[in-house]
Amino acid sequence: MKEINGNLDKIAEERMKFHLQEVVVVNKGGIPQWRETSSFLTEDQVFGREKDIKSIVEQLVVKDASDCQDVSVLPTLCIGGLGKTTLAQLVFNDKRVKEYFEPRIWVCVSDNFEVNRVIEAIIGASSGGSTLEHLQTQLQDKLNGKRYLLILDDVWNDSQEKWDKLKSILAYGSKGAAIIITTHLENVASIMRTQPVYRLSTLSENDCWSLFKQRPFKDE
Repeated sequence: MKEINGNLDKIAEERMKFHLQEVVVVNKGGIPQWRETSSFLTEDQVFGREKDIKSIVEQLVVKDASDCQDVSVLPTLCIGGLGKTTLAQLVFNDKRVKEYFEPRIWVCVSDNFEVNRVIEAIIGASSGGSTLEHLQTQLQDKLNGKRYLLILDDVWNDSQEKWDKLKSILAYGSKGAAIIITTHLENVASIMRTQPVYRLSTLSENDCWSLFKQRPFKDE
């Protein structure tokens, strides 16, 4: 421990000598760039999630969500690093989902769960100081009577009040409209769900081995 502390002290002295400062780069949406996600698939090959994709897509298109009069909210829950975002990307880009939902919208929420910011991301425009009333009107124009799919990725905030406010604003879609939440927090999933929480399991030993071989060795 003394050796580690000594090394840290040396690093701190060098930082001061070179006038280095700690800076967190934040984009316009208020989310650190390293945590921002999109609907585009970032993995060339995904192992062990075929059953998860099939189950969620069928639930959205065939079973519960398509029969729901109100907007259906399906949380996907697991600890960080197991692939919630990748699974959501695969579902978002599934052929059946593309054919069934219009529009499809992706919003990276992270810990900045401000209702106005989420609405701006959904409508794809900056409010420029617009009131909630104006944003709500724009959102209604975009979603009214449409069977939309909305992905709210990486949700951290468990404020019941904020979620109820946003959900009431999102209730413009037609029958079968759906929202998928990805989170690692049980409270968030419990507060937001209208469907049973989908719990993402760990990979099997064979899938872990396939993933390990593919990463450093490219299956050679």
